[in-house]
Amino acid sequence: MDADWACSAAYVYVLHLDPGSRAWEYLRRNPRYVHDWTRYRRSSSQRIAMRWGLASLADPRLDARQVSPIWAVGDLAPVTLVRDEMPHARNELDTVGRFSLWKLLGHKSLVEEGTGLRLIIKSSAKAVQVRLGGRLSEGDRFAYQIPAGGDDRAAWAVLTTFRALTPLSGSGRELSCERPGRADLFHVRALQVLDGLAAGASQRELAVALFGSAAVARGWQPDGALRAQVRYLIGRARALIVGEYRSLIATGLFASRSRPQRASSRSGGRAPAQGLGKRTVDV
Repeated sequence: MDADWACSAAYVYVLHLDPGSRAWEYLRRNPRYVHDWTRYRRSSSQRIAMRWGLASLADPRLDARQVSPIWAVGDLAPVTLVRDEMPHARNELDTVGRFSLWKLLGHKSLVEEGTGLRLIIKSSAKAVQVRLGGRLSEGDRFAYQIPAGGDDRAAWAVLTTFRALTPLSGSGRELSCERPGRADLFHVRALQVLDGLAAGASQRELAVALFGSAAVARGWQPDGALRAQVRYLIGRARALIVGEYRSLIATGLFASRSRPQRASSRSGGRAPAQGLGKRTVDV
């Protein structure tokens, strides 16, 4: 078995992706999405992109290490960075607490929302989104603005992650990767299964790639545990590729790592989509 999909090492990078990037890995394998990208990519159709929960169409030939698609799913970011207008800040000359887009750790994207800019930062397996106040400029002292009636837990999660990506955290080093868990391994295997199915592999061939030929020789039975695991992976992977990839994305910011869950059958696995704007800039 020398097919590319059969090499499990080729999928190791999936272990350390944030949930939004994993959602992209499923979407780019959807044949209907590939068809839409081929047909509409030159027209930059936002309407077609919104059908898939994206602000703009992205090239499905590129994996999550090469492209950072902007999801148009969820509410406004729960935290806004604003210019600090407090009197005590005017006479201080230190650089701690001053906004600098270029010093933030990780891959950064700016999305125009019509009423302002959304800043999206990805670092290791972390991702965070904040809004930028209109008067905030490079080098300004800044403060956090949180709506009084907002989600306090979501705002605290954003603040914790954002502070770790700024000079305020002290060291300025990249966030360390968490140890992969069972959910991470599930996505590695599910994506490998999808590629195997696309290549015409049988369930037994999938099992050999996932668990090894020795394990399959010992335990492959019509109603055995190995075959049940393969069937489960096939079912869940297919559900994720056709719509449940949206369940990997939380409202307002990317979801934390957790076991994949089935989306509500009433909604068809589709979260409410809102446009993030027409223009995205990577910085």
